Amino acid sequence: MAFLRFLFSLFIVSTALHFAWEISQMGYYSFSGITLSGYDAFVTEHWVVSLKDGLITVALYLLVGMLVKNAGWARRFSQRRFLFLIVLGFLWAVGMEYYATEVAHRWAYAKSMPLIPILNVGVAPILQMVIIPFFSIYLTR
Repeated sequence: MAFLRFLFSLFIVSTALHFAWEISQMGYYSFSGITLSGYDAFVTEHWVVSLKDGLITVALYLLVGMLVKNAGWARRFSQRRFLFLIVLGFLWAVGMEYYATEVAHRWAYAKSMPLIPILNVGVAPILQMVIIPFFSIYLTR
């Protein structure tokens, strides 16, 4: 039961942090058709995205736990565990951003978005999936 409480807390904390990050990086994306009347839908959409990011953070935590064969791995961070979390978050974010921007065309970057050369994906969303899961786990443990 304590483990489920931890996972739920991790989900809540990471969702809040992801939402703050989503809103703070808005200037790096190209939006068209956003009006004041569409603001509620706009904010709602970013809460939904943040909820999904919260689930991804929990999934990353569980995946690292499977790799190190220790479900309570966050109690003691080690370089190896930290590296697994960083690499998995990076790979997930690169794959998702590439698919969303280059294949599905779900969103586009503004000219202000710094890009990772060769991969052609934005730096901000990659950093989000590297930084937010770590801090969420650190704050929740």
